[in-house]
Amino acid sequence: MESGTRPAPGLPEIRRLAEVLDLDMIDLLVGTGTSREVMEHLLWSERLHPNLPGKDLGAYVPERSPLIAKNAFRVRVLKRDGALCTVALGGTELSVFSFADAENLRIHIPPEVVSIHRVAPSPASSARENILPARLKKLRRFGQVANLVLAGDGFELNTLHTDRTIDRLAISEGDEVFASVQATAIRTEAFSKEA
Repeated sequence: MESGTRPAPGLPEIRRLAEVLDLDMIDLLVGTGTSREVMEHLLWSERLHPNLPGKDLGAYVPERSPLIAKNAFRVRVLKRDGALCTVALGGTELSVFSFADAENLRIHIPPEVVSIHRVAPSPASSARENILPARLKKLRRFGQVANLVLAGDGFELNTLHTDRTIDRLAISEGDEVFASVQATAIRTEAFSKEA
Protein backbone atom coordinates (compact mmCIF):
# COMPACT_ATOMS: atom_id res chain seq x y z
CA MET A 1 0.00 0.00 0.00
CA GLU A 2 2.83 2.41 0.84
CA SER A 3 4.50 1.88 -2.53
CA GLY A 4 1.22 2.15 -4.45
CA THR A 5 1.28 -1.41 -5.82
CA ARG A 6 -1.77 -2.43 -3.79
CA PRO A 7 -4.95 -0.33 -3.49
CA ALA A 8 -5.77 1.26 -0.17
CA PRO A 9 -8.35 -0.61 1.91
CA GLY A 10 -11.78 0.76 2.83
CA LEU A 11 -12.47 2.87 5.89
CA PRO A 12 -13.38 -0.10 8.19
CA GLU A 13 -10.09 -1.86 7.33
CA ILE A 14 -8.12 1.35 7.86
CA ARG A 15 -9.80 1.81 11.25
CA ARG A 16 -8.81 -1.76 12.22
CA LEU A 17 -5.23 -1.20 10.99
CA ALA A 18 -4.98 1.96 13.10
CA GLU A 19 -6.26 0.05 16.15
CA VAL A 20 -3.76 -2.80 15.65
CA LEU A 21 -0.86 -0.36 15.17
CA ASP A 22 -2.12 1.81 18.06
CA LEU A 23 -2.25 4.89 15.83
CA ASP A 24 -4.81 7.64 15.46
CA MET A 25 -6.69 6.87 12.24
CA ILE A 26 -6.77 10.49 11.08
CA ASP A 27 -3.02 10.86 11.61
CA LEU A 28 -2.44 7.58 9.75
CA LEU A 29 -4.40 8.78 6.73
CA VAL A 30 -3.12 12.35 6.80
CA GLY A 31 0.42 10.91 6.87
CA THR A 32 -0.32 9.06 3.61
CA GLY A 33 -1.48 12.21 1.84
CA THR A 34 -5.20 12.37 2.60
CA SER A 35 -6.16 15.90 3.60
CA ARG A 36 -7.42 16.43 7.15
CA GLU A 37 -10.57 18.11 5.79
CA VAL A 38 -11.46 15.03 3.73
CA MET A 39 -10.89 12.82 6.77
CA GLU A 40 -13.18 14.96 8.94
CA HIS A 41 -15.90 14.69 6.27
CA LEU A 42 -15.45 10.93 5.99
CA LEU A 43 -15.58 10.33 9.73
CA TRP A 44 -18.58 12.62 10.14
CA SER A 45 -20.50 10.95 7.33
CA GLU A 46 -19.52 7.49 8.59
CA ARG A 47 -22.02 8.06 11.39
CA LEU A 48 -24.79 7.70 8.79
CA HIS A 49 -23.58 4.40 7.36
CA PRO A 50 -26.13 1.64 8.11
CA ASN A 51 -23.73 -1.34 7.99
CA LEU A 52 -21.29 -0.42 10.76
CA PRO A 53 -20.88 -3.28 13.23
CA GLY A 54 -22.54 -2.34 16.51
CA LYS A 55 -20.40 0.72 17.28
CA ASP A 56 -22.18 3.57 19.02
CA LEU A 57 -20.89 6.54 17.07
CA GLY A 58 -23.22 9.03 18.71
CA ALA A 59 -26.11 11.15 17.61
CA TYR A 60 -26.55 12.63 14.15
CA VAL A 61 -25.81 16.32 14.68
CA PRO A 62 -25.58 18.23 11.38
CA GLU A 63 -24.36 21.40 13.11
CA ARG A 64 -21.12 19.62 13.95
CA SER A 65 -20.26 19.07 10.31
CA PRO A 66 -17.13 20.98 9.30
CA LEU A 67 -19.17 22.29 6.36
CA ILE A 68 -21.07 24.77 8.55
CA ALA A 69 -17.90 26.88 8.83
CA LYS A 70 -17.61 26.96 5.03
CA ASN A 71 -21.09 28.46 4.78
CA ALA A 72 -20.28 31.51 6.90
CA PHE A 73 -20.38 34.79 5.01
CA ARG A 74 -19.99 38.47 5.83
CA VAL A 75 -22.83 40.41 4.24
CA ARG A 76 -24.07 43.97 4.01
CA VAL A 77 -27.66 44.88 4.87
CA LEU A 78 -29.32 46.55 1.87
CA LYS A 79 -32.73 47.21 3.44
CA ARG A 80 -34.84 46.36 6.48
CA ASP A 81 -38.48 45.73 7.18
CA GLY A 82 -38.53 45.17 10.92
CA ALA A 83 -36.36 42.09 11.57
CA LEU A 84 -36.58 40.96 7.94
CA CYS A 85 -33.45 42.14 6.14
CA THR A 86 -32.31 41.98 2.54
CA VAL A 87 -28.57 41.36 2.36
CA ALA A 88 -26.05 41.11 -0.46
CA LEU A 89 -24.25 37.79 -0.82
CA GLY A 90 -21.93 38.28 -3.75
CA GLY A 91 -24.18 39.40 -6.59
CA THR A 92 -27.26 37.80 -5.03
CA GLU A 93 -29.80 39.24 -2.61
CA LEU A 94 -31.02 37.11 0.31
CA SER A 95 -33.76 37.56 2.87
CA VAL A 96 -32.64 36.90 6.46
CA PHE A 97 -33.91 37.71 9.93
CA SER A 98 -31.80 39.81 12.27
CA PHE A 99 -32.75 41.70 15.39
CA ALA A 100 -29.37 43.43 15.49
CA ASP A 101 -29.29 47.02 14.28
CA ALA A 102 -26.09 46.59 12.28
CA GLU A 103 -25.09 47.45 8.72
CA ASN A 104 -23.01 44.30 8.42
CA LEU A 105 -23.94 40.77 9.43
CA ARG A 106 -22.26 37.41 9.55
CA ILE A 107 -24.62 34.76 8.25
CA HIS A 108 -24.36 30.99 8.52
CA ILE A 109 -26.32 28.82 6.09
CA PRO A 110 -26.57 25.28 7.50
CA PRO A 111 -25.77 22.88 4.63
CA GLU A 112 -28.66 20.57 5.52
CA VAL A 113 -31.36 23.29 5.09
CA VAL A 114 -30.57 24.02 1.44
CA SER A 115 -32.84 22.37 -1.14
CA ILE A 116 -31.71 21.70 -4.70
CA HIS A 117 -33.91 22.03 -7.80
CA ARG A 118 -33.33 21.29 -11.49
CA VAL A 119 -35.61 24.21 -12.47
CA ALA A 120 -36.31 27.41 -10.57
CA PRO A 121 -39.19 26.96 -8.14
CA SER A 122 -42.04 29.39 -8.64
CA PRO A 123 -41.86 32.14 -6.00
CA ALA A 124 -45.67 32.01 -5.76
CA SER A 125 -45.75 28.29 -4.93
CA SER A 126 -42.52 27.98 -2.94
CA ALA A 127 -42.30 28.41 0.82
CA ARG A 128 -38.62 29.27 0.34
CA GLU A 129 -37.89 32.99 0.34
CA ASN A 130 -34.45 32.62 -1.20
CA ILE A 131 -33.89 31.01 -4.60
CA LEU A 132 -30.27 31.07 -5.77
CA PRO A 133 -29.13 30.13 -9.28
CA ALA A 134 -25.84 28.23 -9.19
CA ARG A 135 -23.63 25.73 -10.97
CA LEU A 136 -22.81 22.38 -9.38
CA LYS A 137 -19.06 22.71 -8.89
CA LYS A 138 -18.38 19.51 -6.90
CA LEU A 139 -20.36 16.43 -5.98
CA ARG A 140 -18.83 14.26 -3.26
CA ARG A 141 -20.48 11.13 -1.90
CA PHE A 142 -19.68 9.77 1.55
CA GLY A 143 -21.72 6.66 2.22
CA GLN A 144 -25.37 7.73 2.19
CA VAL A 145 -24.55 11.45 2.22
CA ALA A 146 -23.85 13.69 -0.75
CA ASN A 147 -22.01 17.00 -0.33
CA LEU A 148 -22.66 19.46 -3.14
CA VAL A 149 -20.53 22.56 -3.62
CA LEU A 150 -22.51 25.18 -5.52
CA ALA A 151 -20.87 28.11 -7.29
CA GLY A 152 -23.14 31.14 -7.26
CA ASP A 153 -22.61 34.77 -8.25
CA GLY A 154 -19.68 35.65 -5.98
CA PHE A 155 -20.05 32.82 -3.42
CA GLU A 156 -19.70 29.07 -2.90
CA LEU A 157 -22.30 27.18 -0.89
CA ASN A 158 -21.98 23.69 0.58
CA THR A 159 -25.10 21.56 0.86
CA LEU A 160 -25.84 18.12 2.30
CA HIS A 161 -28.37 15.65 0.93
CA THR A 162 -29.06 11.96 0.94
CA ASP A 163 -27.56 10.14 -2.01
CA ARG A 164 -31.11 9.13 -3.03
CA THR A 165 -32.04 12.80 -3.46
CA ILE A 166 -29.10 13.37 -5.80
CA ASP A 167 -29.90 10.20 -7.76
CA ARG A 168 -33.53 11.30 -8.10
CA LEU A 169 -32.49 14.74 -9.38
CA ALA A 170 -30.00 13.15 -11.82
CA ILE A 171 -27.53 16.01 -11.54
CA SER A 172 -23.80 15.99 -12.09
CA GLU A 173 -20.87 18.39 -11.87
CA GLY A 174 -21.22 21.37 -14.19
CA ASP A 175 -25.02 21.33 -14.22
CA GLU A 176 -26.99 24.52 -13.66
CA VAL A 177 -29.23 24.15 -10.59
CA PHE A 178 -31.23 26.28 -8.16
CA ALA A 179 -30.72 26.27 -4.41
CA SER A 180 -33.47 27.39 -2.08
CA VAL A 181 -33.44 28.17 1.62
CA GLN A 182 -35.91 29.72 4.02
CA ALA A 183 -34.97 33.07 5.53
CA THR A 184 -35.69 31.72 9.02
CA ALA A 185 -33.13 28.91 8.56
CA ILE A 186 -30.23 31.32 8.00
CA ARG A 187 -28.43 32.18 11.24
CA THR A 188 -27.32 35.77 11.69
CA GLU A 189 -25.15 37.79 14.02
CA ALA A 190 -23.96 41.40 14.04
CA PHE A 191 -20.56 41.93 12.50
CA SER A 192 -18.31 44.95 12.79
CA LYS A 193 -16.05 45.62 9.78
CA GLU A 194 -13.31 46.70 12.19
CA ALA A 195 -13.37 43.36 14.02
